[in-house]
Amino acid sequence: MESDGTYTLRLTSADDAPFAFAASPAFARDGLCYAACGSGLYRSADGGAAWDLLPTSPEPVTTAVALSPAFSDDRSLFAAVKGGVLRSADGGDTWFTAGFPAPPPVFSSLAVSPDFERDGFLLAGTLEDGVFSSSDRGRSWQPWNFGLFDLNVLCLALSPAWMEDETAFAGTETGLYRSTNGGRAWRHTGFPAELAPALCIACLVDERSRSARLLVGTESNGLMASCDQGETWERLAADNLSEAVNQLHVDANGGVTLYAMTSDAVMRSDDGGLSWSDLIRVEGVATAMLPLGDILLLGVQGKGLMRLPLE
Repeated sequence: MESDGTYTLRLTSADDAPFAFAASPAFARDGLCYAACGSGLYRSADGGAAWDLLPTSPEPVTTAVALSPAFSDDRSLFAAVKGGVLRSADGGDTWFTAGFPAPPPVFSSLAVSPDFERDGFLLAGTLEDGVFSSSDRGRSWQPWNFGLFDLNVLCLALSPAWMEDETAFAGTETGLYRSTNGGRAWRHTGFPAELAPALCIACLVDERSRSARLLVGTESNGLMASCDQGETWERLAADNLSEAVNQLHVDANGGVTLYAMTSDAVMRSDDGGLSWSDLIRVEGVATAMLPLGDILLLGVQGKGLMRLPLE
């Protein structure tokens, strides 16, 4: 299916783009979703049909956004901007800033604990300063880089069984790191150095076998998979997923459906990543995606954000 070119959020600057999306856990009921863009953080209350720019900070560039799993109750929302991580306890109406030491870090990703309501834990990845952690709901942050020898962190992911194993993954310019103690210490996995950088990570649990799988998108080797916490790897769907995989999304509702974003397409797999089919072809450079039930939010460099039907 080709994109129809209808943008519900138009961006006029050639340098502007949606970098990340996040949606309320109760999206099917409340329609709340967020878009982190070069021009700021936007919010939609109608499933992405219309967007409002939120008053976050003087520095508009927003590179990551994340919601509490208990967002419907605590309204906790986090946005990464240059030099800090903003937090809101009312869904984005008002904000508080957690400062970081100079020079200000450039953030690439945020990861919120699945048990955030109890532990208040988050990780933030940066492009030159490694990983920061917070255990007080984003009020204060500490660098946790012991064993992390590459501080250019491109992506983060937490294990689906975080409450039991405290396992986190960090993709960097030179490979993939794993922490088994909540991010306090890291070690390099068996991810082959020649496949780096690791651009995106997805963790999933097969509902039938209950086995955990780790998926990593690469720049020139498509999609890699590991079933042993990153020690050994195999390439998936080399024939029809040969481009750089820039984002991954796991939809575990009613089974496991995977989505992968390349520079000009969104692809879908219904068999755990063994085979893929084109879902959307984009005229331009795709920068972010988020499947939400029967719709897809898709960002395109210098153009804006589309809301497309998933068929």
